[in-house]
Amino acid sequence: MTMARALVALGSWCGHALVAVGLHAQGVPPHPADSTFLLTTDDPARFPSPFIGNGRIGVVIPSLGIGATPSIAAGLYEHGPNDVPRIAAVPAWNAVAVADGDHWIEPDRDSIGAYRQTLDMATATVTTSYQWMAGDRRIDVRVEMFVSRGPAGVAAIRLELTPKQAGPIRARFALAGWPSPKRLPLDTLKHVTWWWGPDELWYPGRVAVTSRTARAAAGSARLSMGGSPVGRAIPVGESAEVRWPADLPAARVRTRARGDSALVEIAFEAAAGQTYRFTQLTAFASGAEPGLAGPPLAVAASRLRQASKAGYEGVAAANAKAWADRWATDIQIDGDPELQRVSRTMLFYLLCSADSGTAMGIPPMGLSSAGYYGHVFWDSDTWMFPSLLVTHPDMAHSMVAFRARTLPAARIRARAHGFRGAMYPWEADERGMETTPHFAAQNASSEIHVTGDVAYAQWQYYLATGDSVWLAREGFPVLRSVADFWVSRASRDSAGGYHIRNVVSVAEGLVGVSDDAYTNAVARLSLQFATHAAARLGTPADPRWRQVADKLHMPIDSTTGSWRTYEGAPDSTLGWVTPLLAFPLGVPIGDAAKRAHLDQVVHRLGDESVGAMMGITLLSVGAAELGDRGLIDTLLPYSYRNHLKGPFLVPSETPTNNAFAFLTGAGGFLQQILFGYTGLRLGEKGLAPAFRPVLPSRVRRLVIRNLHIRGAATDVVVDSTGLHMSASRASGAATAR
Repeated sequence: MTMARALVALGSWCGHALVAVGLHAQGVPPHPADSTFLLTTDDPARFPSPFIGNGRIGVVIPSLGIGATPSIAAGLYEHGPNDVPRIAAVPAWNAVAVADGDHWIEPDRDSIGAYRQTLDMATATVTTSYQWMAGDRRIDVRVEMFVSRGPAGVAAIRLELTPKQAGPIRARFALAGWPSPKRLPLDTLKHVTWWWGPDELWYPGRVAVTSRTARAAAGSARLSMGGSPVGRAIPVGESAEVRWPADLPAARVRTRARGDSALVEIAFEAAAGQTYRFTQLTAFASGAEPGLAGPPLAVAASRLRQASKAGYEGVAAANAKAWADRWATDIQIDGDPELQRVSRTMLFYLLCSADSGTAMGIPPMGLSSAGYYGHVFWDSDTWMFPSLLVTHPDMAHSMVAFRARTLPAARIRARAHGFRGAMYPWEADERGMETTPHFAAQNASSEIHVTGDVAYAQWQYYLATGDSVWLAREGFPVLRSVADFWVSRASRDSAGGYHIRNVVSVAEGLVGVSDDAYTNAVARLSLQFATHAAARLGTPADPRWRQVADKLHMPIDSTTGSWRTYEGAPDSTLGWVTPLLAFPLGVPIGDAAKRAHLDQVVHRLGDESVGAMMGITLLSVGAAELGDRGLIDTLLPYSYRNHLKGPFLVPSETPTNNAFAFLTGAGGFLQQILFGYTGLRLGEKGLAPAFRPVLPSRVRRLVIRNLHIRGAATDVVVDSTGLHMSASRASGAATAR
């Protein structure tokens, strides 16, 4: 990754304008349960666009609610010529268009009035309404869209048109393939040109269309499309049903299935003041889905038949029920409405890119785009996974299952580098292969802390679930292989100590350093976890695991007890890495050293104005461990305000690079609430208090409903009297597996 991803790049807070526009969106309509589930704008030029999803398919919401936008599929990757593998966009299913006679809506040319777009996070439904003004004619447009979490693999659109004057209207619904991107030779490119941004580098992979059909009947049409990602023999299928009123006046229906599109167009003579409703249900399937029962086109057709029987309202009701089950686990904050809205929004975007049963990690931008090519980094294991682990452990299981599934690839990679065990890739595709672009080859070869991050997540999953069967089948093979890697990667000195030399630090500007604090700490933990797991399972542990763990050098200043960034690091690097040792790694560090590590960062906050929404999100946890409410108040706004953009609070990687939606930051932000303010930690007995809870001064009460630990659901309450934990009734959707 670029230096923008570096932990040291912390964000500054100068965003009072952002708070006014973004965090207190104008005209928020009432919600029957809680208005903080609603994000609303009256600006048709709103930026950036939000996304919604069900953890399998994500889609960017167009400003007018209609028009083709990227729809990213989890686990579906392509590999174009001279390119790196990258996550793919399926053929557009929201390529809806409306015309007043021969004039199609064009948002950059036409006038739009009475505009409102609302994202209801309670059901992941977006509603867009406006009046389209073309010449003397006016048409009220209302669009509702969601990607269902109820019936799997289904998305829905409802379009309502109410013309103010009588006259001709046309509505077009299509499945549309995407053109070939302008590719860069990232497998050989040595340098990135400075003016290249996300659009030039992070174009999504393409599904090449190989079949298409379009057939109309009375009041309905069926569309289908099949294909496969470029360079991958993975079949993809989409099937859609479009319905319209059977009594449309003077209706003329045209279908076309040619090239990269399958469409139906309905023309009719509209009456003034009459509302005309159209619905589209679309079903998806791909060979990338684990356990798919049949060819994707046939599965998509079957899913569509089931959705068609339920109808739009039935699918919407099932989706609402599925999301209600998910929101049974909720963060409720009394006293700070802004923090309440932000915390729900961050959890919502994370849920849109996660699901159970996928055996996939989550890319840094989730299913919002092909950001960072859709590759899976340590972001998935260390930043997003912990928040899902205690809120939705079935989703978290998918993330550790991805590492277990791709263990063979990690073993092959270790052997290729001359090591034993498993060496996980810095950037992974769905197969677990190293897919880092050539210009970042040093990260691929040397930023090896990712292998320890994989092991850390595996052990955390075991602590949270207590699932010994899982540990034996999935977790321990990963832990054992990671431990074997560290034994072979560490070098022994003449005094019998061990060192890990020539690595890229977590602070990625530090290249070729030895005994990096984070790398060595997570390696030692990996070795200890493997030893503990073997004892749990009654399996002999390799004695070298304990030997290397006990004698692995840690860059601790013998005078102060504080950690150096790496052995021999200059003072100018202090605080770049070390706050992560206390959390999330949980390395035993005295309060004086914790304070010193945090002070080193706090002294630079004012200067770090263009940083990544990563390490800054976790600093409040360290402040909470110290019981320092004043420091929490200072750090809290830095963790989100400068990074959340627009009325839909979309997290950006940095305040300036417009890399959306940065779910790494969302996961980190949630961890400060779940593991900082509560004082809770995962340990041998599951989730238990580790230190006295402390809330930001504006928060009167924090309630976390239905945290899921070891098969039980627990309500957590933090208020002026301290921490209270009590059993609650678990939701079936959020059980461990």
